Amino acid sequence: MSKRLPTRSHKRNTSVSAHAFRVRYLRRSRELYRRFLEGKPWITQLYRQFLGLRPGLRIVDVGCGTGDFTRYLVRLCSGRCTVIGVDNRQPSLQAADGDTRREGLSKQISYKLGDALSIPIEDNYSDLTCCRTVLMHLQDPRKAVSEMIRVTKPGGLVAAIEGGRMVSFLDPKDEEFTELSYETNQAWLNAVRRLEGKEFKIGERLPSIFQDTGLQDIQSEIHADAWLYCDPRRRLEDIKAELRFESSLSRESRKRDRKYLEKGGLSEAKISRYYRKYERRVKELLSDDKKLRMDASFYGATFVLVTGRKGHRTI
Repeated sequence: MSKRLPTRSHKRNTSVSAHAFRVRYLRRSRELYRRFLEGKPWITQLYRQFLGLRPGLRIVDVGCGTGDFTRYLVRLCSGRCTVIGVDNRQPSLQAADGDTRREGLSKQISYKLGDALSIPIEDNYSDLTCCRTVLMHLQDPRKAVSEMIRVTKPGGLVAAIEGGRMVSFLDPKDEEFTELSYETNQAWLNAVRRLEGKEFKIGERLPSIFQDTGLQDIQSEIHADAWLYCDPRRRLEDIKAELRFESSLSRESRKRDRKYLEKGGLSEAKISRYYRKYERRVKELLSDDKKLRMDASFYGATFVLVTGRKGHRTI
């Protein structure tokens, strides 16, 4: 089902969303996260059961990016199913198409160039229409959900997986950095909301959005991640790769992020102190494997999973 993908040009976009959708970022971040989940098999069970994944489904994955979640859905169906991935970025779709062919899934997965606000699929097509970390990047997430409903069959499921506000970090040996990290995160979220009109931690808002757009039987679950550098389930090389990757991204976007943090209400002095501590922390951890493996700082984050069923009457 793999087809040659048409091309479309895009103007340069310096928003946080545009930065996050770069192919290099998508591929590397998804690969690191896939490795992280290898030690947590219960996550697979959560997605399979909550999304009702089974053989024979027609699925649409909206905002599929490089197709990581698209391919994940096929594997979780444990049998023949058909999935269409939709994304509005040609480079992402080219990467998705190539990876899908290499993994031998082209007979089940195809990709279409299109937008979440105007999905290029006919009405009442899919049994399940889903998106993961897509609505957070939209100024009008309700319109996207309405489009997802349109392409879903009556009685079918619409699902969204988005980041939630339940985020935690604690360095027991540096309470100041712990507090600075919390303030920095809040300032950054406030700035994205103010400057780009987006709610990056939209997860807890999903049930009301689904209700407003007419979905029924709304359900929700939490996919919680907690990680420690001292956790023996994680490979040392994966932890170091994650630190290097996050550090390189931080340096790349530092100029823009400093402006955002100021707009979000953080003082210049606190911004500078945060980055000094962050850089020193990363350098120390990467320079000493024993220290890295003994670090008991706690990191926690959540995804909110929400499903709603399309009624048999026109919405």
